[in-house]
Amino acid sequence: MIFNNLYVYFLIYSISLLILASCSKKNYIGKQDLSTGMNLVIPDSSIKKINQIRKKAINYGLLLRTKDDYSICSLECNNKVISVKARLKGDHADHFKTDRWSYRIIALDGKILNHSKISVQGVKTRAYINEWVFHRLLEQEGLIHLQYEFFPFCMNNTHCGMYAFESHFDNYLLKMAKRKKGPIMKFDETAFWKYYKKSGGKWNRDKMLMKTAPIKITNKDWCADKKNIDITKQAVKLLDDYRKEKIEAKDAFDFEKWAKFFAINELMGNRHSLRWHNLRFYFNPKTEKLEPIGFDNGSTLLKDAELNLSSKELEPFHKRMIKDTSYRELVKKEMIRISQKTYLETFFLVNEMEIDTLESLLRDEAPKYKFNEEEFYYSQKRVLRQLKEVKN
Repeated sequence: MIFNNLYVYFLIYSISLLILASCSKKNYIGKQDLSTGMNLVIPDSSIKKINQIRKKAINYGLLLRTKDDYSICSLECNNKVISVKARLKGDHADHFKTDRWSYRIIALDGKILNHSKISVQGVKTRAYINEWVFHRLLEQEGLIHLQYEFFPFCMNNTHCGMYAFESHFDNYLLKMAKRKKGPIMKFDETAFWKYYKKSGGKWNRDKMLMKTAPIKITNKDWCADKKNIDITKQAVKLLDDYRKEKIEAKDAFDFEKWAKFFAINELMGNRHSLRWHNLRFYFNPKTEKLEPIGFDNGSTLLKDAELNLSSKELEPFHKRMIKDTSYRELVKKEMIRISQKTYLETFFLVNEMEIDTLESLLRDEAPKYKFNEEEFYYSQKRVLRQLKEVKN
């Protein structure tokens, strides 16, 4: 009798696992699924609202978001359908002015490449393969990076084309980077964009806005756990104390990781992802220091790019770090290392096949597009040349 009961329990347990596995698979969209394309199905009742938001944003020049912007939709992919909520995303009109609209999508009953929240956008928005290279370089350097992929995407079977997938700032990023779970933070940029528009694009109150912007946690499931409250408070206080100049940079940041991050941005020839409102911070509970998470570089590798290390345009957030002699020397050391020709030769050799595949995919979207390795080699030479002109 006991044996029979155990057998029944085991049978029920096994069936339950199979059902759970089946449900999990049904509600999970993986990389293989993405290759077949995705279709965001927006109900007719929500199309009017989205079009109104888009028209208003184009006329205003900026997309100012609210919680009411989301619409309940569904996402179709490889015979799978998951419930999601979606809205337009992006700050400037390049995200929705053409027929390649950018979306923020939140899965309500599943995962997309292990994420509950993702972004999709036209491939031009983040400079085609350049953004992919940016994240791969971060990964190579052992820094926290986003998942960045390309796949076919439609909205109600229209606006179809090749889009870029960009993951959100969540615990899965930390798992990919082999980091212990901890809070991921950002500055709320709402007030920044309102003032930016009001002032006609001037940054004369930038420092004040940076110092007063609320600090938000992006991996909310982390701080939802009561046992993590003290660590979250510690992380927020550390970032807040630094920006208000109550503590030194060495007390707040993992200098080695930030030096690598800064050097890669120098190579990309852009300061966009160094802007305070684009920065994302991971508080490592083990080291009790802040680490950078790369986001929104969008670099076109301008040949006349300034060196951030010596630029007068570099904002106070980084200038305070650069004033620390040990950090400054680390940055210069990393810039020299990353600007050696062999560094890129090795990178492109390792990633050659994948870059060729991506280039082929993107030509379906932009027939004349060609990934240009030479722009990166030129950038290396520019960095080394400009570095020689820097005075200590």
